[in-house]
Amino acid sequence: MSEELASMSSSGEVQYALVEKHTIERPFGWVFFYNSKEFVETGIGRYRVYGNGPIIVNRFTGALESFRSGETTASIIAEYEARLAKGQG
Repeated sequence: MSEELASMSSSGEVQYALVEKHTIERPFGWVFFYNSKEFVETGIGRYRVYGNGPIIVNRFTGALESFRSGETTASIIAEYEARLAKGQG
């Protein structure tokens, strides 16, 4: 996950960091949330990045999948779990 955030950071002006306290662990893996490094470290709203949905990491395959920010976390997890149940994940 750190490599993914470093890659995303290198493509623009913003450096990203995990919001570790919001990480969700599920049987399939983890749901990670991230924001700008400045926001994560300071909590100051002007450093907050919007439109960044969570990233799911599958614990069995190591695959990463980014999601849109307009969905609730519960619906993202439900959608992902439904695809896994159908063998599409």
